[in-house]
Amino acid sequence: MMVKTPLNQEDVIKIKKVLTKFQAGYTKRNVEVLDDFIGEVFVQNERMITVGTSRSEWCFGRNELKELLKSDWMYWGNLTVNIENAKINTKGNSAWFLADSTISWDTTEDAEEWRQDLVDDFFKKNGRFVHFSPAARVAMLNEKLLFIMKSFAHKQKEPLTFPIRLSGGLVRQDQSFRINRLHFSVPMKSFPEWRIDKNNPDSLKYYNQIKKRMLHYNELFDDECREEITELLHNLRAHYLGKTNPTQLIKKLFSSYDDNYVVDPNENPAAIGNNHIEKILILQRQKWDEFVLNIEEALIHTEGDTASIITSGIFRKSFLSNEFLQKELHGMKETLQKEGKGEGQLFKAQKQIAHTIKELSFGEEALWEFRFEATAIKEKGKWKFHNLQFTYPSLHLFEGNYRMIPLLSTDQ
Repeated sequence: MMVKTPLNQEDVIKIKKVLTKFQAGYTKRNVEVLDDFIGEVFVQNERMITVGTSRSEWCFGRNELKELLKSDWMYWGNLTVNIENAKINTKGNSAWFLADSTISWDTTEDAEEWRQDLVDDFFKKNGRFVHFSPAARVAMLNEKLLFIMKSFAHKQKEPLTFPIRLSGGLVRQDQSFRINRLHFSVPMKSFPEWRIDKNNPDSLKYYNQIKKRMLHYNELFDDECREEITELLHNLRAHYLGKTNPTQLIKKLFSSYDDNYVVDPNENPAAIGNNHIEKILILQRQKWDEFVLNIEEALIHTEGDTASIITSGIFRKSFLSNEFLQKELHGMKETLQKEGKGEGQLFKAQKQIAHTIKELSFGEEALWEFRFEATAIKEKGKWKFHNLQFTYPSLHLFEGNYRMIPLLSTDQ
């Protein structure tokens, strides 16, 4: 039997005030008051975790948070968080939220700077992609050039805006709530922007570094409930993409609350409620064969009967080239036949071609890096998930042809 979600309206008001302060910082972008801002909005200890949009942006503690905020305020676009319509949950001294956001740029990047970035990434001795196979390098360079040229043309006309998803958690300190975790992510249209090349150890560089850092940072999270929660994570890893009946699996793994939710890394709205979770689970089983979830390294923190969980992992998918090409050709046909501006549809089709060439260049086994965030609730002595969130790291922050699909759909 489902029960109504835990919610304290007075706490919700307090949390929205914290998020409003967070938004004000990103609006004013005054790095001179950054220390005061962090002291007012974030937890007063070192158990602060921030996951940014890119592969390397895992920030542990207040000092690394400060560096990320400083970089965002000085160089990132204009972030706008939809606070009023954010999904907020509270239980005891814990709270967590999910919010649609956008980021926009109102300045034109320098084409010369982009050109130099490509030279550095693809051709210099220590470039990010220089050790990939020649086929993969050509495909990735083609894809990135497509995004750059589209972005450059668009920004000559109007500011470029695309969606950002923002989630996080808060804890009560000194009678007020403070943020103790943040997770920025970009919804992907189809394939992840980052593909791991199993023949190139360098493609796992940041992934392996972050695993080690999480394991080291775990010293601050010596939690007495860790063993019970890791058992829940093991059950998730073993059965989520398996053959277990979706209805039975959701009943086993998720809480009895009526607003459990799963956030998919693609452009799907959040699946809120068990019926929607079942539908998204079926879709996810079609696009992923299995996944590795880094459980030993997971950062787990409990406050009373709630727990926050952050870790990473890798999805695996095998496919046959001809079947894959047939599927992608069908998708391109649908894109070209859709109503809309001709220029936009042509770019979408070209983008699909670039994605397809890139995926084929890596072979028929796909390995995709992901980040994982969850909240668990203790019910009748057992831990159950209230929500799961899977996200992909982003490479192309300037790519502006995402569909503006709300994360929090009004249909749910």
